[in-house]
Amino acid sequence: MVEEKTAVKEIEQFIDYLVQAGVHCRVAQLESIYHRDMQAFILDDSDQLTIADKSAFIDLFKAKRDSGELPLNAWKKIHHVEVKNNSALVIFSRINNLSGQERKLRLGIDLIHENGNWQVIREIIFLDPNSTTPTPTPTLQS
Repeated sequence: MVEEKTAVKEIEQFIDYLVQAGVHCRVAQLESIYHRDMQAFILDDSDQLTIADKSAFIDLFKAKRDSGELPLNAWKKIHHVEVKNNSALVIFSRINNLSGQERKLRLGIDLIHENGNWQVIREIIFLDPNSTTPTPTPTLQS
């Protein structure tokens, strides 16, 4: 079992690590971040739902890496972290060009703590159709 106070800090650091792995399309890191049973649910502004497993979701990052779209936008804002035993929920916002144009995303990510590590088991991503893109906050490159 993971202690809650320690887990919240670990999870915030994990989200930073996840974002940087995605920003730089570091596929090997994403392989270890995403659980073997991971699923991503992406709801766009026309109410079209796309469901991807771990392999298909990582392929999105491979395609962005291979097309030379690096680095992606690193802006993020964590709104909520909730920990219960060996699972957690993180609600946060990102800016990304997941849909082909840069826009704000709202995410709910479920994590599981296995073998001493947090991993993403589920991502629910909503493309924000009416968002104005906030000015990205500079971040250190990893």
